[in-house]
Amino acid sequence: MLSLSAYPAHQFHNLRSDQLPGVEVVRGYHSGPIAKWQFVPMVRISALISGTVRIWSHGRAGLVRGGETVVNAPGSGARVVERLSETTETLSAYISPHLFDAVAAPAGGPCAAQLEVHVVAQKALVGAMQRLAEAIGRHAAAAELRSLLGALIGIACSSVHDPATRTLPGGPLRPEIARARQIIQERFAQTISLGALADGVGLSKFHLLRLFREEIGTTPHAYQLQLRISCARE
Repeated sequence: MLSLSAYPAHQFHNLRSDQLPGVEVVRGYHSGPIAKWQFVPMVRISALISGTVRIWSHGRAGLVRGGETVVNAPGSGARVVERLSETTETLSAYISPHLFDAVAAPAGGPCAAQLEVHVVAQKALVGAMQRLAEAIGRHAAAAELRSLLGALIGIACSSVHDPATRTLPGGPLRPEIARARQIIQERFAQTISLGALADGVGLSKFHLLRLFREEIGTTPHAYQLQLRISCARE
């Protein structure tokens, strides 16, 4: 199945196959403001085909250059906060944690819950992503798709321990910050004071501002403005 979502600044080609449930591959073309930040409960393996970006995860930033791949824990807060090239092209695989573990565990690889945010320089990982995307696109049989997925997960797991791999802290957001983000997403078009937001998540304004900046990489107000800009361009 192939669907296309086109926006003025971003285009996404979504590839899925009924022969490979629990997996979606997305090819993205990006320019202009950063797209809306998403936190998905799946293992995300994202190859940066071209361009350079800065990512943020739990208080730490890192650069990702063309040809590198980011392996993300499920629900990870890792996201692009700055694009350092005019345009970027990405190829991402979203894999259910249960499916990831079913392949990784027998091979002795880390399970989904043990992942953080790993910036991998191995070209083999990009190649494995491209082969899986190509196979889904031509409606390959289930056996071939499962084999290609197994190869992708195997390379991803071995890459985690590669000395050349750079690792940022991963995992889900703190519950209070996740709730604050959800409130802002649900009410992004409304005026939300810092005090009201702090009351809604049970934190003081000081702690909310500090923790939100640490985990999201910006202030609640700036995050709300980014959402408004992203939605206005859709």
